[in-house]
Amino acid sequence: MLASGYIQALSPELMLIVAAVVALIIGMFGRGRASGIIFLVAAAGIAASAYATVHAGCPCQYEGLSGIKLGAMATYTRLITLAIGALLLMICWHLPGAADRGEFFGMVLFSMTGAMLTGLADDLVVLLIGLELVSMPTYILVATGRSDVRAQEAGVKYFFLGAMASALAAYGFSFLYGVAGTTTISAGDAGQASIAQAVLTHGGSFIVVIGLALTIFGLAFKVAAVPLHFYAADVYEGAAAPVTGMLGFMPKLAGFVALAKILGIMGTNMPEVIFWLVWGLAAATMIVGNVLALMQSNVKRILAYSSVAHSGYMLVAVLVGPAVMFDSPIKDGVGAMMFYIAIYGATNLGAFAVVGLLRARGAEGERLEDLAGLSRAHPAIALALAICAFSLMGMPPTAGFIGKVYIFGSALSLDAASPHKLSMVVLAVVGLLTSAIGAVYYLRIIAACYLREPTTEVSTVRCGWLKLGVGLAAVIVMLAGLLPNRLVTGARQAASDVRPAQMAGAKVCPDKRTADASIQAQSAAITAETP
Repeated sequence: MLASGYIQALSPELMLIVAAVVALIIGMFGRGRASGIIFLVAAAGIAASAYATVHAGCPCQYEGLSGIKLGAMATYTRLITLAIGALLLMICWHLPGAADRGEFFGMVLFSMTGAMLTGLADDLVVLLIGLELVSMPTYILVATGRSDVRAQEAGVKYFFLGAMASALAAYGFSFLYGVAGTTTISAGDAGQASIAQAVLTHGGSFIVVIGLALTIFGLAFKVAAVPLHFYAADVYEGAAAPVTGMLGFMPKLAGFVALAKILGIMGTNMPEVIFWLVWGLAAATMIVGNVLALMQSNVKRILAYSSVAHSGYMLVAVLVGPAVMFDSPIKDGVGAMMFYIAIYGATNLGAFAVVGLLRARGAEGERLEDLAGLSRAHPAIALALAICAFSLMGMPPTAGFIGKVYIFGSALSLDAASPHKLSMVVLAVVGLLTSAIGAVYYLRIIAACYLREPTTEVSTVRCGWLKLGVGLAAVIVMLAGLLPNRLVTGARQAASDVRPAQMAGAKVCPDKRTADASIQAQSAAITAETP
């Protein structure tokens, strides 16, 4: 009975794993003659997983299963992973050779499974498995995604640094386990032993602080935050552009969901040292990412450091934490982060897809001079890139504007009685100023497309799926900016699953309709007030 419960609860992830294994088997025995079948298998796996997610039923029926917690966070993480994963399949269609297609798409599906698993993990062991499952396939994809010595160098560098970061996170988990006596993250009942209760009781102890610090530094690698950001530019430049777009979303999503789960359960009981540690990481990440991006002439390196900067913005939201009450959506930092990571995934993937679509001098069109005059030769592609750049910049009416309003608004709206009110205002000001710096290098990309004369002949890859993926990414960015209510509501519902230890006894199930209606009303109100 217990086994069938786990199978039903994990059916979306199991469907992706089955599809990945089938793709690997077909790739092994098909000898390059079954490229279309492999793509259909991967697409069918994503569709079946999405169907199982939507029709999962009430999360209450899975409450007895240890190690996992099904709810709005799990559902939201699953759906945005599957949506970006479907977009990724289209963008990566042309990339692997016929003989490698099974392995390539199999690794993509395995990485998606890991990202989804972090969304439902309520145990340190399950969380670590999810983090490793999302990362291990990316090491292979970076090294094998293109026949270039830079790709092999990037793959080796990414692997060893990833192993170090995983060791840091696991070591931090061991300290937290030592204090709590359990690997359970959040308590289902007020008296249940958990990491949340241990932090509430022993929050200022050295073991808790060192465990949280090691965990944060380990997860900083996943999200490309300072000081573990130094791999990003070389790895992003060396990997194939569609793979780089995947690196900018899957590990980042898993890392931020893990941070939300670990830090969100502390609420106002976060140790002072940990608060200032995350504050410093957020400020440094925003400053370093934007300043270094300003110094680049390679589009992939610009977007790599841009990815670092956006991690800093999301760290601001994680530091604000989850809203205690449903009636204050602008104070919901975790909700802001969950909204931002979704729209950032589509935007970032669209920008890298354009780079992968262009060909100059027999390679990817990754230099700024390769984009010169793009609006004249390929106006639709230039428009898609401009939309993605405007969204990354935070320009209305794109989704990036709504995301930044949501993130910085949460930092500015803390109660006056909060001891960290001034420090969060300062952090929000740093974010706004660095965003202005970021606008410079995004405008350089747009100016190259529309204002400069062409200096080299640029062609495009003959792949309808890739072009469709670029177009869909641009459409998603615009629609999410013009009609953000549904995504905002989903993000806020996901954040409601991250509750401090003091609220462990508060039950959200079985009937969440009242809370959902409140979230929807407040989300509509804040969207209507946004200029």
